Amino acid sequence: PSPLDEKPSPMAGRLGTVVTFTVDRLAYSPSPPVIFAVVDFDGGGRLPVELTDADEEEIRIGTRVEMTFRRLYTAEGVHNYFWKARPMRGLDGEA
Repeated sequence: PSPLDEKPSPMAGRLGTVVTFTVDRLAYSPSPPVIFAVVDFDGGGRLPVELTDADEEEIRIGTRVEMTFRRLYTAEGVHNYFWKARPMRGLDGEA
């Protein structure tokens, strides 16, 4: 959302398209490799985001994704969550 726009823009239910991505095999991840993408959202907006529930072979420029709230890590018993994108499945997605 724009800092000039006071209207809330929730991430839940947002759909987008991968415009570029990278596969990182060196960064720590509980389920390597880390797949990181830049996503253009339907209706406007662009966000660099980690992908989840994805195999590196299935990700392409143009892959449709949806947002999901996932645990990033746990430190001293405290779970930390943030948004990740996952490839769409079924009729609306290509994966």
